[in-house]
Amino acid sequence: MDNLKNLYYYIMREYFTEALVLDKKDSGELDNLIFFYTEKLGKVVARAKSSRKITSKLAGHLEPLNYVKVRLVDKNGFQVVDALTSNRQSALRTPKTSAAQFGQALIFLQFIEAMTMELQPDKKIWLTIKKSFKNLEEDKFSYKPILQALGFDPQFASCNVCEKQVDYFSKTEHVFLCKKCAVKIKKDEVVLME
Repeated sequence: MDNLKNLYYYIMREYFTEALVLDKKDSGELDNLIFFYTEKLGKVVARAKSSRKITSKLAGHLEPLNYVKVRLVDKNGFQVVDALTSNRQSALRTPKTSAAQFGQALIFLQFIEAMTMELQPDKKIWLTIKKSFKNLEEDKFSYKPILQALGFDPQFASCNVCEKQVDYFSKTEHVFLCKKCAVKIKKDEVVLME
């Protein structure tokens, strides 16, 4: 029985999926932790070994805002084995893109990271994220579709404090707020629902 138990720890599961790079953080001397929202697994945090080396072939692909085809291995946590960029959100990286649009894209990535749970795949959320970026490129962006996909429909909501019409959503408290009540909360914790 112990041999079977030990064998289980050596079994690796491999996944190949499309993913949006949400964030990356330094880990150790040369590694990064990469935060993905994937089509097949939902949100995943994976280690990219030696990705901070100058010679790393993964580094350019694992930048926030990139859509990548990624191969992950799960053995005591996820590890990035291969990644290839499929879309760099090129429209958001041109000189024509306003700083406000680019900033909005990065804030949206933070919102997705804060609002999703690891290993909870949802096709509707995945498709809504992809559509939201197209809308952002066309200057038609709104948080309403992603909130609806996450189960927070603003159509039937009222302010959590005073029950007036809602204008904002708190990503930390998961509540809707009106303009007056949202002033009391830190700016980086609320999103405008336009």
